[in-house]
Amino acid sequence: MTGATAITSERIGMTGLDGGVLAASAAESPLVIAAIGLIGSLIGGGIAATVSLVIAKQARDEARTEWIRNNRRDIYDRFLTSAQELLIACVNHRELSPKEAESAIKQADLKLFSAHVVVQTVADRGVADAARTHAYRLMRLEQLTLDALGSNIAPRNYSKIAPLSRESRHATIDAIRKELGLTDSIDLASGFDPFAGTELEGQYPVRPYARQPRPQGVPG
Repeated sequence: MTGATAITSERIGMTGLDGGVLAASAAESPLVIAAIGLIGSLIGGGIAATVSLVIAKQARDEARTEWIRNNRRDIYDRFLTSAQELLIACVNHRELSPKEAESAIKQADLKLFSAHVVVQTVADRGVADAARTHAYRLMRLEQLTLDALGSNIAPRNYSKIAPLSRESRHATIDAIRKELGLTDSIDLASGFDPFAGTELEGQYPVRPYARQPRPQGVPG
């Protein structure tokens, strides 16, 4: 093989090799582009899925919060109303026959403790604790009242438990107000004059009821 032929063959061989590399690169380029596109789609899809999950979770949390808020308003109303009914039924038991008084007390008891179970489900700890104290003070007052039906003798500690039940009612109201984001609380330590600022001011003051004897049959 002459020198010219060898050089020509070498150039042909190199050209063939370079052509194969170029051909391979040309063939791989669509695959690389497709792979990049696929990766981009996966990343975009992952971001979209994550955003969707976050939004869905926020929507569920908001719905749960709204459900709890709405149910709290309703159940707190039921609890406080039925608790007051039981207190009044106990305090006013002498105004009814023993049978009628027992019926009124037991009906109020059923309503109170049915509501109390739900309060324990939806309330924050502060309200749940205050409501429990209030409910069980009333339960003790109820038991003492039922034991005294038909008797003229007041049960032991009856005159103390009734005012304490009123205190626990206001403690529960304060806890509910705090939970609902309302400001201030009911001040039971000082007197109250419902006619303050009128010509009757000072004539009918209300002293703190826990220290004030209350006529039979007059609820606080």
